[in-house]
Amino acid sequence: MDIIVDLKNAIRKSIYELDKTVNFNFEEIQTATYPYVFFYISNYRIIEHIDPTRNAKLDLQCVLEYASEENPKNADLWSYEDNLRLATKNFEFLNTKLFAQNLTFKIVDGVLQMTFDLTLYVKETDKTELMKELQMTIKGA
Repeated sequence: MDIIVDLKNAIRKSIYELDKTVNFNFEEIQTATYPYVFFYISNYRIIEHIDPTRNAKLDLQCVLEYASEENPKNADLWSYEDNLRLATKNFEFLNTKLFAQNLTFKIVDGVLQMTFDLTLYVKETDKTELMKELQMTIKGA
């Protein structure tokens, strides 16, 4: 199961449809090549259904960060807000459409940071595998 990798690839594809010049990174950035968008999951919650035949609810708290250059002007960063908003609105994921909820934008340490929530419903026989995959994706893990 590579649901998190599939999610990252879906977001990357959605961003590239809007801007083919940006570098997309996830989990960690080895070398920053500007401009870039960095995606990570900051937190998650799994709500298992009482009925084992039903899917579990997976709430993800996600972050996209955009940097245009090493010492950007705030106006340059804010100009990218629409791209991040559009990239996470009705993007294609595993034969369905997802959209970001509870979007928040702010400038932090020279990057435009967008935090948002995603809700997925997953049917996974091995919850341990999903937990490992999510733990590996949490920033700083």
